[in-house]
Amino acid sequence: MKSESIHIAVMTDQLMELVAPRAGGSYLDATLGGGTHTSELLERSGPDGHVVSLDVDAKALERAKKRFKAYGSRWQGVHANFGDLEDVALRHGWKGFDGIVFDLGFSSDELEDASKGLSFKEDGPLDMRLGSGEAASRLTAEDIVNSWRQEELAEIIRNYGEERMAGRIARAICDARKHGRITRTMRLAEIVASALPRNYERGRIHPATRTFQALRIAVNDELEVLKSALTAAVGLLEPEGRIAVISFHSLEDRIVKHLFKGNDGLEILTKKPLIPTEEEMAENPRSRSAKLRGALKIDKTKENTQTKKYAKRLRHVDDTAT
Repeated sequence: MKSESIHIAVMTDQLMELVAPRAGGSYLDATLGGGTHTSELLERSGPDGHVVSLDVDAKALERAKKRFKAYGSRWQGVHANFGDLEDVALRHGWKGFDGIVFDLGFSSDELEDASKGLSFKEDGPLDMRLGSGEAASRLTAEDIVNSWRQEELAEIIRNYGEERMAGRIARAICDARKHGRITRTMRLAEIVASALPRNYERGRIHPATRTFQALRIAVNDELEVLKSALTAAVGLLEPEGRIAVISFHSLEDRIVKHLFKGNDGLEILTKKPLIPTEEEMAENPRSRSAKLRGALKIDKTKENTQTKKYAKRLRHVDDTAT
């Protein structure tokens, strides 16, 4: 295991401006990854703020334990999927947070780990399951590409990968598996590339990118997990606490947007999603697809007090008029 993370976090400054950590505050980093956002939360909430970090990747937590050892009890790392946030919070007795952050991008540490099968840059098993324990019993990407019907493959590649050539890709996968089981990431990437027209999208992304995204989402039920996590997170916020989410594709961003907009207990802080600066996009091409949204939990007690004061003023006006 690498002793240090190779992941470069995106939009850190903009994220911190939205969350506005303060001394003595309590914060949750629901997606620890390389630890950059956790580090910023610890620094900006010093000297006595508290930060909790979640991750399904045990290696990420081991790295973080070494990195944040000097912070002592100010930092707590928990091996958990953010989709289980509500249960984890109950188990640990967490009362509320002043800020909660989600960075939904996959860390470079995970992508570079060929054993996870998340990338086609290095050959690895077609797994794509995230986490451990209960994840071991779930279906893998290998199960999907070798057993699902062509129509089912086309549907998930179209819906989860937003891939307009989904039909051609699904047909190519089904044709290829007739000659032998597809078990490796590079093999699947080759099959997908062979199904697409030459110079498809002019080389903007690797031809297999959207197909791999679709399989990963299907394997880990990512969209439903995100909905559950965001709902739980809003419930864990203190009044006037802030939540900020960095997403990397339109499916995630749409979920964040609709959940924030549909909750009358939240005040939207970003009318439109924030995007990385041109400098950051030039330095870190991975950041180009990032979008950041934030919201503040309305303090109902203050709102009720203001409503009562307004009603009292109206009564006074009515009494004066009569």
